[in-house]
Amino acid sequence: MAQIEKSAAPARLLSGHHDRPALGIATFIGNLVIMALLSATVRELVNREYPLSEVLLFRYLFASLFFWVILFSTVGLAGLVTRRPLDHAIRSVSGMVSLGLFFFAITRIPIADATALAYAAPIFITVLSIFLLREKIGLQRWLAVLAGFIGVLLIARPGGGGWDIGVAAAAASAFTGALVAIWLRRLSSSENSVAIGIYYNNLGALLCLGWVLLSGWMTPRGGDLALFLGFGLGCGLQQWFLTVSFRYAEASLLAPFEYLAMVFAAVVGYVFWGEIPVLTTWIGAAVIAASGLFIFVRRQQRVKFGKSVEPVVIE
Repeated sequence: MAQIEKSAAPARLLSGHHDRPALGIATFIGNLVIMALLSATVRELVNREYPLSEVLLFRYLFASLFFWVILFSTVGLAGLVTRRPLDHAIRSVSGMVSLGLFFFAITRIPIADATALAYAAPIFITVLSIFLLREKIGLQRWLAVLAGFIGVLLIARPGGGGWDIGVAAAAASAFTGALVAIWLRRLSSSENSVAIGIYYNNLGALLCLGWVLLSGWMTPRGGDLALFLGFGLGCGLQQWFLTVSFRYAEASLLAPFEYLAMVFAAVVGYVFWGEIPVLTTWIGAAVIAASGLFIFVRRQQRVKFGKSVEPVVIE
């Protein structure tokens, strides 16, 4: 994902922020390209009958390694001290559910559709913020939320032969991804960004290991092992690109480029499986992107005038 909500910069802990926006944008776009290729790899591995639990296990193991390296390069084990284990657990479980649902979705529906639906998370964040963060939402943001939901319906095409359990999974991934963002906001007020990533990825690895033990392990065959290793390394590289991008550019500058993920997903789907998004998918994706960007801009304005705090956190 979605996730994607979304990142902070452990790299800032290493050497601070540097104003090199071109490099920041380039690495951020590189992160999106890798995400699209990782989605294609997930589908291919599942198509080769490897359990989703096994694919997720590789993802979490390699991501965990990345965060442990960052931890020992910066604050050390002292950075893992926390007084909020329950909040970490909620953030971690919602993140695992969101990622698992997204991976499942891309095995059932076109990758472009799944990616576009997953990027509806800002819409759900806005709604959930009312109940969980006690935020007040003005008319303009409510209209943006309504427009975003219309975009979701355009992609889902209920009653038009487009509905599939994969559509429901992608939409649910966006919803649980919104829960991740809400809890990241809560945690970022007192918790170390790298520690948040470590707790999430280590818990994900442990739970997926248990899932694999219960459902059965399928030993990678021949060249499939290289595909698994490439997937794991790609996950680590994607995290690194994302980290570097926020080191060199501000989140407000990078936010508009995030929706290029939908375009890259469409390209990957076409190149590998000949998937051509229908017109309603393109229109729905554009509506979701416009809605998300409007919500982001409004939130940035609230931050500017001191009406709310919008932390940057790592996933």
